[in-house]
Amino acid sequence: MQFERLRKSFRKQIIIGGLILVCVISAITITTTRAKYKLTEDIPLVKGSINYKEPDMRVVAISISEDGINYNTIDTIPTSGYQLNNTKSICKIANTDIKDEEITIEYKEGKLNILGVTKKGTRCYLYFDRKKLTAEDTLIKLNINSKDGVPNFKELATTDEGIYATSDGIYGGTTYYWRGAVTNNYVKFAEKCWRIVRINGDGSIRLIYDGTSCHANGTSTTESIAQMLVKYNNDFNNSSYVGWTYSVGSQRTLEGISSNAKIQTESWYNNNLANNSVYASKIADGKFCNDRRTQDEEMWRENGNTQYYVGYKRLLVSFEPAIYCLPEDTYILKVGAITGDEAIMAGGHYDYNNSYYLYNGNNYWTMTPYSWNGTNQSAAGVYYISSLGNAGFGHVHNLYTKVGIRPVINLKSDTEFQAGGNGTLNSPYVVA
Repeated sequence: MQFERLRKSFRKQIIIGGLILVCVISAITITTTRAKYKLTEDIPLVKGSINYKEPDMRVVAISISEDGINYNTIDTIPTSGYQLNNTKSICKIANTDIKDEEITIEYKEGKLNILGVTKKGTRCYLYFDRKKLTAEDTLIKLNINSKDGVPNFKELATTDEGIYATSDGIYGGTTYYWRGAVTNNYVKFAEKCWRIVRINGDGSIRLIYDGTSCHANGTSTTESIAQMLVKYNNDFNNSSYVGWTYSVGSQRTLEGISSNAKIQTESWYNNNLANNSVYASKIADGKFCNDRRTQDEEMWRENGNTQYYVGYKRLLVSFEPAIYCLPEDTYILKVGAITGDEAIMAGGHYDYNNSYYLYNGNNYWTMTPYSWNGTNQSAAGVYYISSLGNAGFGHVHNLYTKVGIRPVINLKSDTEFQAGGNGTLNSPYVVA
């Protein structure tokens, strides 16, 4: 009897042990299977490289677009300057065109996670669009702050008034501009020195030429004039000649005959920047305003009685400079000139100012029309900055005073700078 009880007890132990073993194996199998798929739930794609942890899950295609319309296929995740297009990016169930609704795709700072993958054979297609930066993004990149309020444009800006914000009616959003005797807007680019005029609404940076070396405020030097001119335009006896391009008898054109100022400016650009692929790749297609609206919407005349352009009233009567331009007066160019509005916002005035950062002791043109003087039929006029620092009126055919060109370019919004620069004369921002 005792032996029989022992044998039954032994069989019972074997059965229980077997059941426990089966449970353990099953648990291991389930855990292993779950772990296999769990590996696909968080796939970090670091530094633009795709590192697969699950052989049954693939990123089939990666495409990028500069305009959000046309896409090109690339081999790696972009590390910066792009954002995931959540609408177009998709992960599909194997062998189908059905979207796996349980999967989410996250992308930030060059790292991408695909979360929630539970099915074998998942295939993902990723689309990235060029990130649209803002002026605020550029301010953060340059580590600078703006001021509140609106300066008094009726007063001379002889001290460092800082950086102000205003609406950008050309690029959209907000633009930030430097005003007065500022000392933190120096940039070294293309082995030359530049001053920041403003940050455009799209985050691109508008620069004006300051020479092969940087100059302190109040410095008079011909080095900061890139091209010496005699005339803004070779012809003068028609109001059409205030145009950066012109067609005689027309108020405006963007495709007409190039002014002498435009020809000289672009010649300098081609010889100094466009001929270097590295430099040229960092320069944006900028928007430049040649505002040919007439004052108070007066009917435009190609000759006859005197007429004023809207810039005259805005800059010398109401003192309300603005960043605004009609599309038909807006040029898309690699290089142009400063506008009268930008000069006034920077601290220019009809009185002399040799303290603000745009003063260099030379005469140079803006792109802003002033008036047509019908008295002698020979006075199409454009704003220029004088050698004494005031914003004034110059005949386009000026034969008595040489008027120069200070090229203006726009650095792309994703431009990177070397570490350490703070925009000062001795430590300018240096384009990487």
